[in-house]
Amino acid sequence: MKILFLSLRFPYPPHRGDRIRAYHFIKQLAKRHSVTVVSFVESDEDIANVKHLEAFCDRVKWVRFRPNRARLNVLLHCFSNQPLQLHYWYAKEMQRTINKLLENTDFELMQVQFFRMAQYVAHLQTPRKVLDLGDSMALNLSRRVALDRSIKRPLIKLEERRVRQYEVEITRSFDWGTVVSPFDQDYLFKQDDTLKLSVVPMGVDLEYFQPTSSEYKPYLLFTGTMNYFPNWDAALYFYREIFPLVQAKHPETTFYIVGNHPVSQIQQLANQENVVVTGRVPDTRPYFEEATVFVAPLRSGSGMQAKNLEAMAMGVPVVTTSIGALGLNAKAGQELLIADTPEAFAKHVIHLIENRDFRQSVGSAGRKLVEAKYDWQVLVQGLEEIYSRICQ
Repeated sequence: MKILFLSLRFPYPPHRGDRIRAYHFIKQLAKRHSVTVVSFVESDEDIANVKHLEAFCDRVKWVRFRPNRARLNVLLHCFSNQPLQLHYWYAKEMQRTINKLLENTDFELMQVQFFRMAQYVAHLQTPRKVLDLGDSMALNLSRRVALDRSIKRPLIKLEERRVRQYEVEITRSFDWGTVVSPFDQDYLFKQDDTLKLSVVPMGVDLEYFQPTSSEYKPYLLFTGTMNYFPNWDAALYFYREIFPLVQAKHPETTFYIVGNHPVSQIQQLANQENVVVTGRVPDTRPYFEEATVFVAPLRSGSGMQAKNLEAMAMGVPVVTTSIGALGLNAKAGQELLIADTPEAFAKHVIHLIENRDFRQSVGSAGRKLVEAKYDWQVLVQGLEEIYSRICQ
């Protein structure tokens, strides 16, 4: 099958949730199909990485993303009824690139990542189209509105209303849609229960992320893109409300915050005792290898957390919240631990620090879970079943 894959951000290296998902979709699909990738690139590094995808894709086309032009688009369309994110990610050059490919190649299917890329092909009737929403952005924004007290809050609230309507409308214009978790699916079905929408979970690279044995060190780890609100909110929440309770019992513990683009509030934590803020790192595995417990106290966001899957694949016990555990078909208390108050969260962390056997048991059970249910090879087969269904 000839597939045109539209990716919002360039999917290599796969170091954040959307890139991880796009990269492994492309890599697995390319084993059995002819895949052409079109993506924005945001840096010279992205352009240099094009050769990595060219090794297994039929073609890779890119369009340079220009932030200044994107911001101008938002200002020019600030009174639009459509989400501002659409205007931020619209570029005439991207539309021309996609149009030219469709004119010159008989693609049998388009796999499109996110509604920001869907805008370029929503009007087309052929070829068949599958939209991967990932998670529900409206759900994500609604949770942020409940927590965000910055001057951006009114704008976020307005954007949430626009997105809630638009992501349902855009999904209707595709032959099928996918999301990462049943919770996101249920949320969208509440808006329109006639949507053709399936769950294709997040996965993890089980060869890349593997358990290792290392000497015990009292390290607590959180990873993620650190200018993404749910991530930096979780890190600040842990530092302010949970970490002091852990340190009261174990003052030697260190909290590592590992991830790209830390916002100023996170950067300031680097000045605090027993806190390490790394910024971008080329490989997160050494930090997982040293970690005693992976902490993910998310209070907002949606979808599935790739960070939890990576920790579990590395055999590191995970303590998270109910929101952080969404979409994970895991047994609480055995394959990961869940707590929604600072006191309960700290209690779980302390118990893992103090009990080596329990720590190893939870870590081992987490690894077995991801091996059984979250292997990308198996998950992409589910995506191909959707292709077969709509291309009959």
